Amino acid sequence: MSGLTTCQEQLSPAAWAELRADALRDGFCLAGFHNHNYLLSGSGGSATLAALGVDTPVKVRVGRRDAMKVVERPWPDEGAVLRALREAGAVRNLPRYFAGIPDTSVHEFIPGTTLAAVCPPGKPVDTIHVENLVAQMAEFTRVPADILPPMPKGWAADGDSRTFLRDRAEIADREVRAAHWGDLGSLFAALEVPANALRLLRRRIPALRPRPFSLVHGDLHRHNVIVRDDGAGLTLVDWELAMWGDPLYDLAIHLVRMRYPAEQRWEVVERWRAAVRPEAAEGLNRDLPVYLTYERAQSLFADTIRAARGLGAHPVPGAVGSAVSRVRNALHLAAGPLHLNRVPSRTEVERALLAWARVHGGRGPSADV
Repeated sequence: MSGLTTCQEQLSPAAWAELRADALRDGFCLAGFHNHNYLLSGSGGSATLAALGVDTPVKVRVGRRDAMKVVERPWPDEGAVLRALREAGAVRNLPRYFAGIPDTSVHEFIPGTTLAAVCPPGKPVDTIHVENLVAQMAEFTRVPADILPPMPKGWAADGDSRTFLRDRAEIADREVRAAHWGDLGSLFAALEVPANALRLLRRRIPALRPRPFSLVHGDLHRHNVIVRDDGAGLTLVDWELAMWGDPLYDLAIHLVRMRYPAEQRWEVVERWRAAVRPEAAEGLNRDLPVYLTYERAQSLFADTIRAARGLGAHPVPGAVGSAVSRVRNALHLAAGPLHLNRVPSRTEVERALLAWARVHGGRGPSADV
């Protein structure tokens, strides 16, 4: 059964084809960065082969063949991570993973509303939700490594925080920045972002306090948090970028991508510090700014690539305005960390994006936005 995971012995290729057809025809599609997620109110006859009732609501995830790689995925099988965590009862309210093959998987659909809809980015998050989020992140620091899939060969040794972060920077430079530089190098040059910016940042990473590694979600922002309709709190979804690493890395990603207002950001930090096991927060005051610096720096490349690819061959005004805002905000956040000479004006960013789109728009993979 090569390529299959738990429960798939009962699912024939024809059943998977039927399930995909059901999703494409009847499902409500939510486009994600890496997948199309189809919500089905009833799982249909094909899902009974995976021991689901026909009335079970499911989320069918279909990989986007046109998606670009702008993020690191150390664990290629999200289902294996979710199964391990649920079997161990390690993290509350996890969605069930029912079955999967490469590029298609079936997950429990959790009725609810994204935190982004309840508390939009930039707005304060209700205290009850902050407490719930911090409590679940604290659970990450208590997950034993031996219940999870192994990390790739050459992964940083447990507690070697500096090597861990330097490896993230090296992979981001090689697999994101360099991989797209052939098409997008002219755009970054117009934005005055040098090709060696991430490499220089990697060299500047200082010694970090050794901290025991823990489970890292890797993408904990408002769209990946579901406020459940059943009143059971929050469910964290989209574990595709999970890994084993420094817990401060997960906190930094969360702080940057959640877009808390400034007055709430440090409240979240202090709540996290009080909730996690003590060793996870050692050296926080000195080392968290280092991780925040890296997250803001690497996000510039992913955000610019997504914004440019999203314009297509014939950009429309609304899309252009959104892309300009996204890129300029990323430039503002990354200017200090990457030691950029200046942040181009909004007019300059728009001119650079449109010039790039005239030549490259519509070529290559579509944006995974």
